[in-house]
Amino acid sequence: MIDLIQSTIREGGIVLWALLLLAVTIYALVADLWICCARLRERVRAREWQLTPDTHGASQALDSRQLQSQFALFALQDCARIDRRLPFLGILIGAAPLLGLLGTVVGMLITFGGIADAPGVAPIDTVSIGISRALVTTQAGLIVAVPAAFLIAFLKRKADLLHGELERQLHEKTADAGTLT
Repeated sequence: MIDLIQSTIREGGIVLWALLLLAVTIYALVADLWICCARLRERVRAREWQLTPDTHGASQALDSRQLQSQFALFALQDCARIDRRLPFLGILIGAAPLLGLLGTVVGMLITFGGIADAPGVAPIDTVSIGISRALVTTQAGLIVAVPAAFLIAFLKRKADLLHGELERQLHEKTADAGTLT
């Protein structure tokens, strides 16, 4: 099994190394966003944004403007981190198949170079290495991108649900604050 992995990496060349680095980056960001969403969900459920810093957990009556200010601060701190990273993650995911395509082009250049250099019949080793490199990197690009695309869609959905819950809580609280004043 390890021999197969080593030969695959060797066949993929520098492009496959770039894809592996990209995959590590993508999935590290996915894990970070997943943790951010989980923490934010807990904070939203606890309605932390409704508590003022000077009350230390005890809720006090706030007017509508103060609630909106606290909500904006909470949203800027936590939601913005997720919102900023999702598009960047989408760009990285889109780059994976493109790197695979680059590997395909490099592999085909090696193949055609082997055919052109041989007077008569192309050395089968050169042709097979080029074709293998072309296929390995294409496959790796798709293996990196497809699951990551599903994960980013799931994370985006979680973030949208959290935003909706925060908005609902804000409207509920501002309506309550409006009836108190």
